[in-house]
Amino acid sequence: MACAWALAAPVWAAERMTTLALPAQPLNRALAELGRQARVDILVSSETVGDRRAPALRGRLTPSEALGRLLAGSGLEFETVEAGVYVVRAKRGAPAEAETGAVALPELLVVGVRSQNVDQRRDPDDIQPYRVFERSTLRAAQSLSADDFLQTWLTSNGDTSQVIPRAGRGVPPSRSKFTFRDPNAMERTLVLVDGRRMPAMPDYMLLAQADLGPIPLAAVGRIETLAASSGALYGLGAVNGVVNLVLDRDYRGAEVAATVGAGKGGDGEYGRFDARLGHGTADGGTAVMVRYGQKRFNGVTYGDRSEVSAPLDGSMLQPGQAYSRPPGNGVTLFGLDGPFTVGGVSMSKTYIPADYDGSTPIETVLIQNAGKSAPGLAPAHRDRLLSTDSRTDAVLVNVRQRLWRGAEAYVDYIYLASRDTYPTAYGAFSTTLTPGMGPATMITGTGSIEMVAPQPYALGPNISRTISRRTTAGLVFDLPARWRGGIDYAVGHARSKQARAVTGLDGEVWTAVSSGIASNGRPAPDPFGSQAKFLAYLARYGSPWGTYSPYMSSHMEDISLRASGPIARIDGRDMTLSLTAQQLWEGLPYFINHPSNHISTRSRSVFAELRAPLEGVVGVPGLELQAAARRQVGRIRIFLGGLTGPLEKSADLYQVGAKAEPVQGLILRASYAQGAQLPEPRLLALTVGAGFSGVIDPKRSSEQLGYADGRFRYAWGGPPDLRPDQTRTFSAGLVLASPLLPRTRLSVDYTRIEGHDLMVQVNRGYDFYILNEDRYPGAVIRAPLTDADRARGYTGGRILEVRDLNENTGASLMRAVDMVAEHDLGLAGGRLGLSAALTWQPTLRLYVPPDTGAYKRTPDGGIPKWRGALGARWSTERFAASAMVRYIESNAQTALPARTTVDLSLAWELPAPAGATETELRLGVRNLFDRWSEDDPLKRRLEATIIARF
Repeated sequence: MACAWALAAPVWAAERMTTLALPAQPLNRALAELGRQARVDILVSSETVGDRRAPALRGRLTPSEALGRLLAGSGLEFETVEAGVYVVRAKRGAPAEAETGAVALPELLVVGVRSQNVDQRRDPDDIQPYRVFERSTLRAAQSLSADDFLQTWLTSNGDTSQVIPRAGRGVPPSRSKFTFRDPNAMERTLVLVDGRRMPAMPDYMLLAQADLGPIPLAAVGRIETLAASSGALYGLGAVNGVVNLVLDRDYRGAEVAATVGAGKGGDGEYGRFDARLGHGTADGGTAVMVRYGQKRFNGVTYGDRSEVSAPLDGSMLQPGQAYSRPPGNGVTLFGLDGPFTVGGVSMSKTYIPADYDGSTPIETVLIQNAGKSAPGLAPAHRDRLLSTDSRTDAVLVNVRQRLWRGAEAYVDYIYLASRDTYPTAYGAFSTTLTPGMGPATMITGTGSIEMVAPQPYALGPNISRTISRRTTAGLVFDLPARWRGGIDYAVGHARSKQARAVTGLDGEVWTAVSSGIASNGRPAPDPFGSQAKFLAYLARYGSPWGTYSPYMSSHMEDISLRASGPIARIDGRDMTLSLTAQQLWEGLPYFINHPSNHISTRSRSVFAELRAPLEGVVGVPGLELQAAARRQVGRIRIFLGGLTGPLEKSADLYQVGAKAEPVQGLILRASYAQGAQLPEPRLLALTVGAGFSGVIDPKRSSEQLGYADGRFRYAWGGPPDLRPDQTRTFSAGLVLASPLLPRTRLSVDYTRIEGHDLMVQVNRGYDFYILNEDRYPGAVIRAPLTDADRARGYTGGRILEVRDLNENTGASLMRAVDMVAEHDLGLAGGRLGLSAALTWQPTLRLYVPPDTGAYKRTPDGGIPKWRGALGARWSTERFAASAMVRYIESNAQTALPARTTVDLSLAWELPAPAGATETELRLGVRNLFDRWSEDDPLKRRLEATIIARF
């Protein structure tokens, strides 16, 4: 089974029997208590339940059996929509008044819902192509975090790396990294927790994506993802996609879980610890839950992995580039512009062994090793970390209090912290040698030679600490006409601090090595002599580069007022409207060790979403219309030694879509949505200085340089009229759930994201504009042409100002097809869930105007065109086994190899010890076939988890 299928979401896991004890009570309380005891979601409107009462219920039952007994004779029925998720509603054919509660209201603490998600509950069969992962799937995954989970399960994810703490992931190295479609779109992917924003990570002059890495996956009850523009629904920043982590807030009792794992050789140990405690009053009026989660990683060094000792290949090294990967144990030489010659032998590369003592002619050594790179790993790089030593902590606290019938207040607190420690070796010392000159007298050739030494050019310990907090207080309440409202206020902070002490080689060493001339009394290191003496002389050029301890912080305040309810009734179904007014303030009050500098953005928005069932009006079966609009205005203030702003930027964002079910089991859907992103502060900062041209002005004298006319004003940076990025998304697809194949679902969706008027940072320089003035009207401002100028034959007046300003001249295009298939069947006394996901992304392009120096992607965006996931999960009441496979296609432009990884897991329900109600053991292996990549240096690893509930 594991070989035939891998990576599967348990689409319909077998129901677990639970010992239940419910007294006779109002039905709404009985449903809430059943959800708590059975650990399932029961979605129901209070208007649907009304004042019905439920009988007492005791015994060992499945949730379906318990619901059937509670609802017997009530005129209500339930439907299993997903594993562990049930919807209670009026029976079909019942009078219309029994359905008065069937309103598509947002999840605002309604009965039985285990979250405080302020967004509407999104569905995979919705008008837009959402991918939704429920609690049962999350619990079965062997994932370190929500980020890790989506790396494996979400094929539209643009990040191809594994979620292992390492310096390449940014600061902190253990941070999360959510990005859809484009690996460079991290800041264009919006991250939410319970539908609300988290404080952005301070990153110099940038408010970067919030770090959710410390949040335990066990704390997440549902993940909703949309890999498309959705600014009308979620506001500015939702350009390439949205991730919404809906936390599991409703729990009574205690739970403890511990996980240990390590690589097959015992290195790269990691562990997780999760605990939660929940308490509530018998009537459900008060509920308190506290959760703590911790993750630890022990770093893997380069010396632990023989794969990093592969010989260096200089064929892709360009002039002026230095090696960042660790070198071999010896000096390696590459021909940058073609082969070079030693003793009449032509070669493109060669090396000098680390034990060379000068007793053998160097020409002989170079000829013997022609075509080879220095083998092994340089000793100075053995302790360099592929992954970092890291620890993350999370504290989640939630308090809910019913004030009166239909009104509840809550306070929610999230604390996330991380600490990463890693000694860093920066690249390898390298320099360019000229054949026949300096130490390279025995080498002949026409091109330069790059020499790479087994020595980093800088070493230094690093400690990175980050802390982010968010406190939210809110009130939800019933309104007249079956409307429901809510108001909440959230305040958040994030701070980051790095401590780094670096010792490196001073600037004179490059000249000393390439020329062979001593510097300031220090001997010139000779790479062609004794290697021990060469490294010893290199060390004499070492000097402290100083300490580096930047402290940065960000602040967020978010206040929202929401209301939702029906506005009309069409053929027995409600047309609903959701309204939101929001004010969001984000700022960097302190950054880059300059207390006076600060950046802030305040935006106000008004949002409306309409859902209208039109089947009875148009006659198309299952026709439903969705329309949304948002007006958002942002005011940006920048102080970088001087005030820029306030600058006001606005965006009007729209979305419209529809779905229909022309035949039973076939849903057709299509939508159009817009997205927008405010300019980064660095793109808006305007700097003014003096220009002094050194070129001949084509419109002035051809006999003198431009500086003869004197200085002029030079302005560069962001113009006041720079507009936000704009994107539009077209999507169309189908969902097939044929009654001929029960418990089977297939969806195919096409998505096209077009970017227009994108912001481009330019740096052409004033001389460029002077020489190309006609191509860039308005960039060169001149004084009026005088009679004296005309007499000399000039066609333009003296230059007064040159403007080198950022532009809205970029464009982008992304096209993708996403396919998801799921099937569930009974097998050998259990349930077998099968799934497959595949994304084909043939196009990712960024168009930028010429001469800007802006980054431009490779023709296909430097991303894999194919990503896939397959799998299976077989489960019974007390046992589950699953397998998963993840595939990423190779990409020649980025030298990314094809990768296929396989994970296996088993889970048992053990006999419960005294005092515990349930104990579970999970065993798993990740990367079963021991595939190596620098993104996953742990390779094959085994882990075990024990869970006890009380």
